[in-house]
Amino acid sequence: MHNTLVGLNLRDKVRIGAAGRIVSAFDIARAMALGADWCNSARGFMFALGCIQAQACHTGHCPTGVTTQDPVRQQALVVPDKAERVFNFHQNTLHALQELVQAAGLRHPREITTRHIVRRTPGDRVTLLANCLPTVQPGELLAAERGERPWPQPVYELYWPMARTDSFSPREPMPA
Repeated sequence: MHNTLVGLNLRDKVRIGAAGRIVSAFDIARAMALGADWCNSARGFMFALGCIQAQACHTGHCPTGVTTQDPVRQQALVVPDKAERVFNFHQNTLHALQELVQAAGLRHPREITTRHIVRRTPGDRVTLLANCLPTVQPGELLAAERGERPWPQPVYELYWPMARTDSFSPREPMPA
């Protein structure tokens, strides 16, 4: 998403939010390195409340009382205790994010890039995330679409012609 917006000269007009399996400060840092402007997180807060991932949220029979409407089951949720735990989780996550940012020599999480994240690769090796994810230069997709330069990555050359503005259904692939 970030690369596409950069390649279309739209990145300064669109904000990107990230969600899904964001629990720790590192999860936030990684999402921001990939281009997120903010992160939504529920999982860690649910754990702080006492969620055990029984996967019964929709049944009304949450064993810990976190997601139930049953007054008897709700008694398992001691609000003053849980409020303190949720507050502490949030404060500690923000503190850990601050430490990650400062350890990288940065002043704000928005400065994190793929050059700051190291990824394990097969064979007990590590590499910068920037080496795994090539970037697109500002306006590069527009220039490629006009035929002024080659596509920056094969994935754009393959899928760009299939994209539609009026539907999420792809167009038929262009003949090679």
